[in-house]
Amino acid sequence: MSKFYPAVIYPASILSFLANNPIPSQKHHVINLKSSQIFNLSIRNTSKPIQFLYFLLGFLIPVSFGALSPWWLVALVWSSIGLGIVCALSPSLTQKLGNQNMNPVQTPVIKPKAILRFPEHEAKLSSLLLNNVLQPTSKSDAPAGVSEKAFYRVLRRLFPSVTQGMAFDNPEFPYPYSADFILVHDSNLSIDIEIDEPYVGDTKASHHCIDQGKDDTRNKFFTSNNWVVIRFSEKQAVKYPYSCCKFIASVIARVADDLTYLNQLANIADLPSEPMWTIKQAKKWAKTNYRKTYLPTYRK
Repeated sequence: MSKFYPAVIYPASILSFLANNPIPSQKHHVINLKSSQIFNLSIRNTSKPIQFLYFLLGFLIPVSFGALSPWWLVALVWSSIGLGIVCALSPSLTQKLGNQNMNPVQTPVIKPKAILRFPEHEAKLSSLLLNNVLQPTSKSDAPAGVSEKAFYRVLRRLFPSVTQGMAFDNPEFPYPYSADFILVHDSNLSIDIEIDEPYVGDTKASHHCIDQGKDDTRNKFFTSNNWVVIRFSEKQAVKYPYSCCKFIASVIARVADDLTYLNQLANIADLPSEPMWTIKQAKKWAKTNYRKTYLPTYRK
């Protein structure tokens, strides 16, 4: 397990699933064409009489230069004739161009359509986990931590299916494990969410220390039964509840490829990491009432 919060521990079955079923690409190609103006000024469809006139002039001009003299007088005559022809054709040309579509044609800008869920991927994951995830046996009778009630309210706003305080029978212990919160996704992805405090409020006993080994044993119990375990420090849950939710959403996105929740929390800052603590550190904090520095109310 990582030595920093937040920590996430995946079951071997899910890691194998992700290795064999890479999530669909989230890259969407966007066609963003600049607006352009298209003007069709072609006058190739000139009427047949005008084409005949051009042909006649092209034939007569060289013949006249060869048969008549002086050349300068012939050139002057043909210049006058050419000017007259241009003036005569100008209204016709203007009218023809006036019938062209002179309005600019703008190419459409195609906006990307966000794809937030991939049903085929979710169906494969659901098939893997169906009937293979240990279910809670009852509501837990363990007292909730002082910070859990407020955090639960935030969780419920974003993850309506989340449940607080559920008990799981453990055949190796006379008492059940109590999950702070459990979240079950539509794909059967099941997540155990834990809030870790450094010491017990009334007894000052060290708690959730990395050199105790209790949490490692507990994590193995849940992951061996196909639960993903996410652990936050109590301080993170109190000070950054929505950033904690964003981290949960990122786990759902990674495993189930459901970006719905992550999209809703796009403007929330990422959760700052925090080192886990040892027994020695927890005892120091207990002496100085460290939890009072971040808890709004201190009852436990």
